[in-house]
Amino acid sequence: MDLEWRWVNAVVPKMTQKLLRRYSLLLTIRQTQPVGRRSLAEKMALTERTVRTDLDSLVDTGLVSMQTNGVWLTDDGQKAILNLQPLVADLTGLRKKETLLKKRLGLQNCLIVSGDSDKQADVKQAMGKATNDLLRQKLPAGESVIAVMGGTTMAAVAGTLSAAIADDRQLTFVPARGGMGESPKIQANTVCARMAEVTNGHFQALYLPELSSESASTSLRHEPAIAQTLDLIDHANVAIHCVGDAMSMAKRRQMSDKVTATLVKRHAVGEAFGDFFDQNGQIVYRVPKLGLSISDLDRMDLVVAVAGGHSKAAAVEAYFKIPPAKTFLITDEGLADMILK
Repeated sequence: MDLEWRWVNAVVPKMTQKLLRRYSLLLTIRQTQPVGRRSLAEKMALTERTVRTDLDSLVDTGLVSMQTNGVWLTDDGQKAILNLQPLVADLTGLRKKETLLKKRLGLQNCLIVSGDSDKQADVKQAMGKATNDLLRQKLPAGESVIAVMGGTTMAAVAGTLSAAIADDRQLTFVPARGGMGESPKIQANTVCARMAEVTNGHFQALYLPELSSESASTSLRHEPAIAQTLDLIDHANVAIHCVGDAMSMAKRRQMSDKVTATLVKRHAVGEAFGDFFDQNGQIVYRVPKLGLSISDLDRMDLVVAVAGGHSKAAAVEAYFKIPPAKTFLITDEGLADMILK
C-alpha cells in the first residue's frame, strides 16, 4: 500500500495529503453540522481559502451540501466516510495499530479513531460516530433488546446515534443494570431514553439505587415493575458499555472510604458492570446490583465496548482478560498508544 501511494503521489503530487485533509473535513462536518466555513477553518487549523476550495469540490461531488445555516453532510458523504475508513486507516497507520492492539488484547475486532479523548473533548464524539457506523453494519435485523451502560462516554454515543441504525430493525433499549448514584445526564436510564428517541425505538427504565445491599437487591427483584425490566434485560442480545478506571469510578459513584480503601488494597485498576478488577483481570470487588454482569456477555449477538483516553489504558488491558473475544472495541489513539508501548 505504501509503495502504491508513493507512485500515486509521484503522478499527482500531494494526493495523499489532500485525501486525508478532505476526509478529516468530512468527519468534522459530521460531528458539528450545521457548521460555517470559518468555524471549520478554526477547528481544522486551516485557512478559510483552503476550506472554501475543499468545500467547493465536495459540493460538486455531492458529498456535502451548503445551506443557509451552514454546511451539512449528505447521504453520499456519510457513505464516503464509511467506505474510505479502511483506506484512511492504512494511510495514517491506524490499521497497523488496530492489528497490533487486537493481537495484544486477544480481540477479534477493534477500531481506533484519531486523537486522545483525555485531551480532546471531541474525540468522544468521534468514538460515538464510529459506534453508530458499527451498529448500522452489525446489528441483527429484526427485533433486538440493547442493554446500555451509563457514563460520559455512553452519553456521547447516545448524542451521535442516527435513526439509520433502526432500518429494518425494531429496537428496545434498557439499562444494563440499576444505578442512580451518578449525574442524571449520564445515568443509564437517561442514555437509553436518548437512544430510543433518536432511533424511534422503545425504552424501559430501571430505577434502582447503585449501592443497595445484597438483601435489598433480593427484595427489590420481586417488585413487579422492576421484575418486568429485569426480565427484559435478561433477554438482551446486544450490549454497549464502557470500561472505567477503578479509582475514578469509585469517586464518581461516591463510594465510601472503606470500599475505596478495599479497592486500593486489592490493587483494582478498572471497572465494568459494577465489577472492579485488578491488572490480571481478577474480580476484586462487586457492587451489589441488579442487571447484567460481565459473565452475561457470552450469550450476546453483539457486544461493543467504547473506551478511550490514555488514562484508561491499564483498565482496558486488564478488562480484556475477562470478557469473550467477540467483543468489538472502539477506542482512540491515546489509549491504543499507551497499551502498545
